[in-house]
Amino acid sequence: MEEPWQNNEIEKADLPLVEEVSFQKHPVRYKKYRRVLSTIFWVFPLLGLAIPAFINPGMWITIVGGILFVLIFLTFISIPIGYKRRSYALRERDLTYKKGWIFSSMITIPFNRIQHTEISRGPIERKFELSTLKIYTAGGSTSDLSIPGLEVEEAEQLKEFVAQKAATYE
Repeated sequence: MEEPWQNNEIEKADLPLVEEVSFQKHPVRYKKYRRVLSTIFWVFPLLGLAIPAFINPGMWITIVGGILFVLIFLTFISIPIGYKRRSYALRERDLTYKKGWIFSSMITIPFNRIQHTEISRGPIERKFELSTLKIYTAGGSTSDLSIPGLEVEEAEQLKEFVAQKAATYE
């Protein structure tokens, strides 16, 4: 005979601690990858500032250049700090990913909510032998979770594991 449906209260002290989960870090070359992406991103604003500075140097160039320098400096300082705060954890029923240092986030996706998974590799990711695992849940056209900077083999293994776990809940 089936047990009657219940929804018992859980005490706060009985909750599992996320800190006790073993989080996996990204490979170190993920920092280099982020530096290359940031360099490519900042080249265009620098060129956009350098050309007018040579044609007609003035006070506004100094101000904009100073602001741009501070932004570039903060970008490159944030890469190693952000790297330390990025990691993922697999548990029996879900996947958790945490990131960020100024604005931090931690997302947990239960395997029974996953619709499909995908691995993407852009040209710079291929150069660094990295991949991004994208996980899609019901109700959206964009990925609900992207884990960038994974080793190619690790991304394949994670994709396969998550897909198998998601299939057991169908």
